[in-house]
Amino acid sequence: MNGKVALVTGGTSGIGKEIVKELLEKGCKVITCYHCNDSLAKETEDQFNNNNLLIVKCDVSNEDDVINMFNIISDKFGKIDYLVNNAGMFIDNFIKDFSIEDFKKVLDVNLLGKVICTKHAYENMNDNGSIVNISSHLGIVPCTESPAYCAAAAGIINFTKATALEFADKKIRANCICPAFTPTPLSLKGWKQDEIDQKLKETPLGRFATTEDTAKLCLFLLSDDASFITGENIWINGGRL
Repeated sequence: MNGKVALVTGGTSGIGKEIVKELLEKGCKVITCYHCNDSLAKETEDQFNNNNLLIVKCDVSNEDDVINMFNIISDKFGKIDYLVNNAGMFIDNFIKDFSIEDFKKVLDVNLLGKVICTKHAYENMNDNGSIVNISSHLGIVPCTESPAYCAAAAGIINFTKATALEFADKKIRANCICPAFTPTPLSLKGWKQDEIDQKLKETPLGRFATTEDTAKLCLFLLSDDASFITGENIWINGGRL
């Protein structure tokens, strides 16, 4: 992976940040983007202090922003070899109470954002490239109060399969990861303590998923070691079958 160029969306916190860390340690040139938190972006830049890292401000649900990001990448690095669609957000509510505007916001970032980045990656990715979409266990087993997030997560799984079929003409692989509940700044905002405790009780391996669990699987799927794996979805669940 040394010298490869990787784009990781939403890489200034949580799972995305851990993936950025792992890729930099493998000698990759990494571009990551963030939506609006300038201080967190600066903190990430200072923490890694790596000339191989480029942080770009980009709303992945805005196609003009994504096009601009790829233009920046092209000018600095040329084409990419890897794309990790990780950026996401959530708004919780019951279906009967959800405003359609808020529902669309979740779909726009969590699903459409991955579609837009994937669309523009096709022409900006070298042959034999690799795409990994970070979805969620809620795309497999839904819950109440997160219908928009659940719908987006499920859509990502099937979109990944469609991408694998279409992008095979350039030998670009596309796979999906559905992490179980992973304590991150984003996820901890969406669950009550009693719900978190219950999830732990239901996990046979007796612990939560970590950002490292997802990052290491992501790097495997990006790498040549997974050269015959495409269109797959892997659920990291600690035995919650």
